[in-house]
Amino acid sequence: MKILKSNQYNQGIGRYKLLSSTAGVGSIITTKIGSYILISDINKWKFIKWANSKVETIRTNNSDERKIYEVSKTEISHRNINFIDDQRFISFIRTEKELNNLVCLIGIPHMALNESFNTPNWKNHPIKKALENVGETGFATDYMIIGTHFPKWFKNRKGELKKISEWSEMWKKEGRKHRGVPSVKDFAPPRDASDFIREYKIKNIEGREENYKEYRVLEQINLSLICPNGHLSDIPWPKFLSWKTQKETYQLKKDDNGENLFNIEPCCNNPNLIWTESKTKSEGYGSIYIECKSCGLGSGVSKEKPKINLEGINNLQPYCIGQKPWEIEKADSIPYEKCYIRGGEKNGREKMQVSLVTANNVYYANGFSSLFIPMHLANDIPKELLDALEIIKKRYDIRNNNNPISKEDFWTKKVANDFDEFLIDNAILINSDKQEFENSLKGLFLNDNIEQSNDPYEEYRWQEYRCFAQNSSILDNEENTGLNFHDIDLPNELKPFFTKIQQVEELKVTNIQFDFTRVKPKERIVRINEQGEKVVEEASTGQNIFSIKKDELFILPANETFGEGLFFQFNDDTINKWIYDNSVQLNERFSRFLNRDIYHNEQGAGIKQKIKNNGIKHFLIHSFSHLMMRELEFSCGYPTASLKERLFISNSANKSMSGVLIYTAEGSEGSMGGLVSQGEPYKILDIIINGIKRSVNCSSDPICWESEGQGIFDLNLSACFSCSLVAETACEEMNLGLDRRVLVDEYFGYFKDLKE
Repeated sequence: MKILKSNQYNQGIGRYKLLSSTAGVGSIITTKIGSYILISDINKWKFIKWANSKVETIRTNNSDERKIYEVSKTEISHRNINFIDDQRFISFIRTEKELNNLVCLIGIPHMALNESFNTPNWKNHPIKKALENVGETGFATDYMIIGTHFPKWFKNRKGELKKISEWSEMWKKEGRKHRGVPSVKDFAPPRDASDFIREYKIKNIEGREENYKEYRVLEQINLSLICPNGHLSDIPWPKFLSWKTQKETYQLKKDDNGENLFNIEPCCNNPNLIWTESKTKSEGYGSIYIECKSCGLGSGVSKEKPKINLEGINNLQPYCIGQKPWEIEKADSIPYEKCYIRGGEKNGREKMQVSLVTANNVYYANGFSSLFIPMHLANDIPKELLDALEIIKKRYDIRNNNNPISKEDFWTKKVANDFDEFLIDNAILINSDKQEFENSLKGLFLNDNIEQSNDPYEEYRWQEYRCFAQNSSILDNEENTGLNFHDIDLPNELKPFFTKIQQVEELKVTNIQFDFTRVKPKERIVRINEQGEKVVEEASTGQNIFSIKKDELFILPANETFGEGLFFQFNDDTINKWIYDNSVQLNERFSRFLNRDIYHNEQGAGIKQKIKNNGIKHFLIHSFSHLMMRELEFSCGYPTASLKERLFISNSANKSMSGVLIYTAEGSEGSMGGLVSQGEPYKILDIIINGIKRSVNCSSDPICWESEGQGIFDLNLSACFSCSLVAETACEEMNLGLDRRVLVDEYFGYFKDLKE
């Protein structure tokens, strides 16, 4: 199918990919016709702009945060946009990203494309019908994701190299010469107004015939400059030509890598660049030549103007000028900011490097997933007590900011004086003794000494683990909608190894994108200092997915999936005894992972430090998780790509975790009760035993069994694709930190007695 009009210039992308490294904000996607599109920031997405504006109005008219949340939920849901209800996650994002005014999360609407015309199916869309029900109108484009061409340089078949803005002006001039034909709507994809092909009749989406003049499509350049902090720039080709000429004529030092490329004067005031690809040389950059027809630079007519090719372009490293083209509002105006190494001016200016726009290092999304846990279970406080505490804390903060007052005086004057009125005014219903409730509330408010971890990520994961570990089941009521689980009767054979196994019949996982980087992933390194406290470091700053001020952002897009799973809690006493009894063998095997020095700028610093912090327990639980996923694939037919793991591993004194949740999301095999059914006591025992037996042998043995390091950074021991690795989407840790021998070795394996 040919793309002839701008309303057809669309590209289908799965909505779950829009907040990931596949197609998140700031990523460059390749369309089916071969052009490159840069995904714009969320404040360019019209449905996000509408929702953000709507919530802003609601906040203006209300001061009660609970009411703001409920009214926002009603307004957004009435338009058939998915309102994602996860207040624990919202509270975490507010703190982690300093988005103090964030109110809610909304889902990305599903928009399918018509196969005949590549236009959105809007006529019977649920959102269109919902808008009509509330007396509003809308367009399909209001609920589609916006993008911009990047790189901005295009060439025609003659090799003429220009920015898209120049080609667009040529197109408009051609249209003015012929009474609006071609029209601006026909400049999609970008075409060469000087290269007419033919005129013929086409049928539009209404089925009517119309004349169409076809011009040849331009070819987009596929090279760009990327920065570790997420910035992105076009290669300034007129300046590159000037710089390379100066190097070839020895005006610059041999080791000059173009650090000042953006400050160099272009080849001339009116560049007319020609891009030529030699047919007689190899396919490398040395066979691509560039010259300017206006000034003759790169033409080879003299020693002062030698022929210039792209050989050595990968060594180009200009200082980053902090450009953010995904935030473009106007075609020729690119937002920018100052750019320093790791975001600190004292570290010096960051440098960029050349990359193909299709290379893996052009984009790394930094996402976060949340398992829905009701707030009262997350905080281990009854719901009515938690609601009352939040109200009092908000009121106290407002009063204390305007007129400072101690907590004791505030409690006495504003709460205790008429506690019944406080309960009635805030619609708080208590199911316990009122005096006991008041005393508990007072203690929580006045002391407010809930211990917070120095690592908020660990704290967040701990809330999930504690919910499963401390509860054998939860009530099936409205506030718990999205989570349902219960303990199984643990088979006697498994009791020494596990504290509990739970069937999670219903769960909800929400994913968002925090920010993104380029060149290398954003490393989050959690060190333990001499005092035993955790200290968080980040190797790069990254770029936000929004462009407005933080205090003006009330909405974030998210993806919500429903599923089911199995939760395994290991017996900590057994683990500790096992490590003690086998300390010699285990220390000898894992000492290089646990005693190494890790630097913030080395590759894989985050996962290396995590393994060091978690110790041998990391290899044990992570390897067991992979054993289970692979055995479910062998014995039950679930492909590992349909499963995911959620690891709960920590050696922190007050937040020790030893567990894993294996789950499947909606649309995957097993998400209709199949996975939960494998948790029945008589089935789960067989699956674990069979998995252990299967892990003893690998088709790559003895090489795999005796391996002293394999996989990325040599972070795996006896673990390879044949025996332990799973689909990348299934593993939280990039298939790293694995060793099947820690499970099944006949001398020191954790399950060595079970397999017998």
